[in-house]
Amino acid sequence: MSAQTSRTPDHDVPRLKKGELGTADIFSAALANTAPAMSFFFSFGAIAVAAGLGSPLAIAVAALVVLLKINSLMEFTKVMPSTGSYISYIGRTFGGVVGTMTAVALTFGYILAVGYVMAILGEWTSMTLSKFVGINIPWQVLAIILTAFVGYLVIRGVKISTKWAVATFLFELALIVISGVFMLVAKHGQIEWQSFSPAHVTGGVKGLGLAFPLAVFMFIGVGNPAPMVEETRNPRRSVPLAMLTSTVFVTVLYLFMGLVTITAFGGNMHALDNSSVPYVDAGQKVMGGALILVYLAGFTSTFASLIGATNGQTRMIFSAAREGMLPKALAKTGRRQTPWAAIVFYMSAAMVIILIWGAFASPLDVAGLVATLGTIPVALVYLVLNIALPVYYVRHHRDKIRVWRHFVFPILGTAAMIMPFWGLIQPGQPSPFNWFPYIVLVWLVFAAIYAVIVNKRDPSLKERVGSILAED
Repeated sequence: MSAQTSRTPDHDVPRLKKGELGTADIFSAALANTAPAMSFFFSFGAIAVAAGLGSPLAIAVAALVVLLKINSLMEFTKVMPSTGSYISYIGRTFGGVVGTMTAVALTFGYILAVGYVMAILGEWTSMTLSKFVGINIPWQVLAIILTAFVGYLVIRGVKISTKWAVATFLFELALIVISGVFMLVAKHGQIEWQSFSPAHVTGGVKGLGLAFPLAVFMFIGVGNPAPMVEETRNPRRSVPLAMLTSTVFVTVLYLFMGLVTITAFGGNMHALDNSSVPYVDAGQKVMGGALILVYLAGFTSTFASLIGATNGQTRMIFSAAREGMLPKALAKTGRRQTPWAAIVFYMSAAMVIILIWGAFASPLDVAGLVATLGTIPVALVYLVLNIALPVYYVRHHRDKIRVWRHFVFPILGTAAMIMPFWGLIQPGQPSPFNWFPYIVLVWLVFAAIYAVIVNKRDPSLKERVGSILAED
C-alpha cells in the first residue's frame, strides 16, 4: 500500500463509530438508497414520452452507464476507503484546490437534491392521507415532522437508522412486487413483451438519447453507501460489493416496473404519456381498493431514501470539514459518534430552501426544480471521478492496474456521462431551467475562489485530503 493510502491521522481528529455495519447491513442500506418506487414513480412518465414503448431499454442502457461510474467508486474504495468518498478521491488525485471545490460543489448539489426528497415525502404523505383516510394536512407540516424524525434517527446512530431504512425498503419491495404481479395477472395474455425490443424505441437512437439522462438519474442513490466505510466492517470488500449488487438488483426491479406499467396501459403510449405518475395511474386502472399498496410503496420508498441520502451525504460533508476543506464546525460529533453538526446543517438548509420555493409553486413542481438544479453539480462530479481513477492508479498503484477496470471502463463512463450532463445544461430550455447552468456556474466560481483562499491559508491541506481512512 502506498504512502498515499496509509497515513495515520492525529488522535484528536473526530471519528465515526467503527464496526457498526456488517456486509448484510451495508448491502441492505445500498438497496434502500436506490428508493426504486420514488425514483420510478416520478421519472418513468418523462422517459416514456422520449422513448415510447421501448422505454425499458432506455433504463437498461442507463444502468450500464451507472455501472461504469460505480466501477470507479469501487476501485477507489478498494485502495482508499474514505468517508469523504468523491471528495477524497478527486482531491487526492488532483490536489487540495480541486478537492475543496468538489466539497463545496457537492454540498450545494446534495442539499438541493435532498430537498427534492423532502418535498416528495411531504406531498405524497399528504395525498395518501387525504385519499384513503380523509385527513387533510398541509404538505409542509408533514415534511417538517417526517424530516425531523429522520434527523433524530440518523443522529442517534448509523445502525438504528439503517435498520429503519432497510425495514421500510423491504416493505416497499414487497408492495412493488405484489402490486406489479396483481397488474400483470389482471392483464394476463396481454403482457407487452415487445417493450424490450429496440424496434419499439420511439425515434430510435434519438429517442433513446432523449430518455437517457432521465433514466441515469433514477440511479443517483446507488453510490450513497460509499461514505459509510468508516462504520462498516471490512469496508474494502463489503462496500464495493454492496454498490455493485444493489445497482444490478434495482435495474431488474426497474425493468419489471416498466413492463408492468406499459402492460397496465395496454401499450397505449398516448395515455401513458398524459399521466403524471404512470405506475399509480396504472394501478388505479386494475387494482381498485388495493391501490393503497402503491401509495404505501411510494411513502416507504421516499422515507428510506431520505434516511439513506442523509446518512451517506452528510458523512462526506463531515469528512471534508474535519480535513479542513469546509468549516470545522461541521465536523462535530456527539457521544454516539455521529456527525450531528453536518446532519443539522444539511437537513435545515434543504428544508428552508423547499419551504421558501414551495411558497411559489406546487410541491411536485418544487421537487422537480430543485432536483434538476442539484443534479448538475453532482453529475459534474461523476464525470471528474471517472477521469480521476486512471490518473490516481498510474500515480499511486501501478502494480494494481487492470486495463479494463482502470482505463477502459472509466473512459467509457466519462464519454457516456457527457450525454446526461449535456441534457441538464444545454441551451434553449424553458424557464427557469435555462437559468440553472448559470446558477451552477456562479457557484463554481465561488467554490474556486473559496478553494484558493482556504488552500493558500493552509498549505498543508493538500496533504490531509483523503488522509483519514476507514481502518485508521
